[in-house]
Amino acid sequence: MQDISILWDGGHLIAVDKPPGLSTQAPPGGESLESQLKIQLADRSDYFAIVHRLDRHVGGVVLIALRKKEARLLSDQFSSRKVIKQYAAIVAGKIESGGSDEDIVWTDSIRKLPDQPKAEVCSAGDLDAKEAETRIEVVGYDAAKDQTLLRMYPYTGRMHQLRIQAAHRGHPIVGDDLYGGPTSESLMLRAESIVFHDPKNGKLKTVRGPALPSTDVFG
Repeated sequence: MQDISILWDGGHLIAVDKPPGLSTQAPPGGESLESQLKIQLADRSDYFAIVHRLDRHVGGVVLIALRKKEARLLSDQFSSRKVIKQYAAIVAGKIESGGSDEDIVWTDSIRKLPDQPKAEVCSAGDLDAKEAETRIEVVGYDAAKDQTLLRMYPYTGRMHQLRIQAAHRGHPIVGDDLYGGPTSESLMLRAESIVFHDPKNGKLKTVRGPALPSTDVFG
């Protein structure tokens, strides 16, 4: 079993690089980021809390609290939307930039489909509908493949939020079989960085992980 890469170590709070294809959490006995880290960090703490999750097929930065105080303070930051999460995604088709002074913001209502591992865009008044909001930056366009590289900043954390919102607009993420994306060996979506207030000193902290591969062709 390969060790999980630790991107930043703040003592009672760490940031790790979750490999794509590995669930953040799983039922007892199942392999997951949580189960691997409990073994890897067994000599550091008896307490272990994953404060936020990534989809199984999404790799990138995840914060892990090794003490209740840090878990509570970090959860408060997520609840009050003070944490900035940056994702990179390659999507099908061309998305025009909103311009330097104009943000692109996607706002939808999303609900989980009963008895299915997926969700859908719905009307705001529908049963179980939850607001989903994401800010988008267009980084570049590959005309040869007709694909756009995006930076995505979700304000909310709904199930498959970025994947659903992109697909709903006719620009599914490359490799996203569940929502109609073009075929690829892997899902072209990655949690590249996260910004939060370090519970130890209150200072703003940015943690960056490896970049999404195959992005050098976007100009």
